[in-house]
Amino acid sequence: MHVLTTAKMLGLEPDARGELSGTIEEGIVLAALEELATAHPDHADLFILASDRVRTSRSAGLEVLDQDSVFSRYRDSNEIQLRYRGEIKEVFDDLLIDLALRGVDMSSDESTDETTGVVG
Repeated sequence: MHVLTTAKMLGLEPDARGELSGTIEEGIVLAALEELATAHPDHADLFILASDRVRTSRSAGLEVLDQDSVFSRYRDSNEIQLRYRGEIKEVFDDLLIDLALRGVDMSSDESTDETTGVVG
């Protein structure tokens, strides 16, 4: 799993004007970071730090779903913590830099991480 691809899948790309706005669910971001940490176990500490940054970033609101809501049917909680996309994008940018400083090639989706043998 590749950090840039994950960021794009999460919608952490600027629009045509180069701006990034809106919110994203904290739980989705944390789950993605957990998957990345599993794919790159030699660098799990970086993903833990990134997860901490996500949890401590500014809140964009707390959505509370009704108990009988269709949207809460498959959730552990009826609360959704929202974060600002721009701040989460910064977390992923810094994560890429940190991985590059450790010599992990994150230049393309097709690359193999030499430290873990994981493709992309």
